[in-house]
Amino acid sequence: MGSRTLDRYVAADFLLTFVMAIVFVTFATSIGAVFKLMDLIASGVPWQPIVKIFIYSMPTSIVMAVPLGCLVSCLLVFGRLSDDGEVMAMQTLGLSMATVMRSTVLLACGLVVLSLWINHEVEPLAHLARRDQQAKLRSVSPLNVIEEGRFFRALPGLKMYVGHRKDERVRDVRIYDGRDPGLVREIHARRGRVYETGEGNNLALDLEEVRVSPFSKELPHPVYLDSWSMEIEQLGKTRTYMPDEEDASSTDLWHTLQNMETVYAELNAKDLRLQRSFILFEINRRSAMAFSSLALILVGIPLGVRSQRKSTGMGVALSLVIFLVFYMMTLLAQSLVKVPAAQPHLLIWLPVIVFGVLGIRLVKRKG
Repeated sequence: MGSRTLDRYVAADFLLTFVMAIVFVTFATSIGAVFKLMDLIASGVPWQPIVKIFIYSMPTSIVMAVPLGCLVSCLLVFGRLSDDGEVMAMQTLGLSMATVMRSTVLLACGLVVLSLWINHEVEPLAHLARRDQQAKLRSVSPLNVIEEGRFFRALPGLKMYVGHRKDERVRDVRIYDGRDPGLVREIHARRGRVYETGEGNNLALDLEEVRVSPFSKELPHPVYLDSWSMEIEQLGKTRTYMPDEEDASSTDLWHTLQNMETVYAELNAKDLRLQRSFILFEINRRSAMAFSSLALILVGIPLGVRSQRKSTGMGVALSLVIFLVFYMMTLLAQSLVKVPAAQPHLLIWLPVIVFGVLGIRLVKRKG
């Protein structure tokens, strides 16, 4: 068997295992959503929109399933080759690791291209369609509208930011209220409390240490208050989902970046930097998750060869441990989105670079 035929055989084995792994991982990551959808059907909700919601949730599951499936497949396939002594036989014939894994790496590059398309274009549209279907099925709790750590549009003309929330308690609240024509008020509060009113349809806010600028048309200057209360009516009755940056394609996000001062004209300079940081992070996160497949394959192949385990369960367990470390590094970068000076949109590439370099070093050592 020639070297070209051999590495194609390995790539075919990888592809078959990858398909099986991604089906399993996608199902495992979707099992929670399946039970929720079954509860909706049992409560009398029509099954047609339920099926649509399930289909629209698939691209989100695939975003995580592809890199994990690649890692699992590498550890299983190359671990099996190592256990059967085929790797040693290949090296005896003078074949390097680079030759054996060549077609597998090329296949991984194809998966990266496919993931880039899914992550940047398909998944945001599916996310929007899923949230829109969910909003049409039932009223949304006003408390569920709050999205911690970034700006969100509660209603047309009303943007909000909640830095931290625990139950009803909130901190670092910023509200840009432009519902009154000709007046955009900035309401900043150090802390406060949020709760439902109006039979669960309205959102009430009792804020403390508040700055309102301008206070009104008659008083066009900042006013500092010990407390401030406001109520957003009919927020829980809306059945139209308000799209945000996670629902936009990367093309639209780049367009928004180029026109930040126009799109977010009401935001001050500090909050504008915060919003730019989030958009940059979202774009880079999508790309980093796509390239993570290649980085994890470079790590998985030499680790699979070195593991010398005949237990499939051990290979899967090792995959989960490696992916957990990778994912924790990703979460670390995501936690810094609220700190633009930390450059979180660059930090999200750190796990990809670290695992990629580590994989290359392991491959060279094994070769």
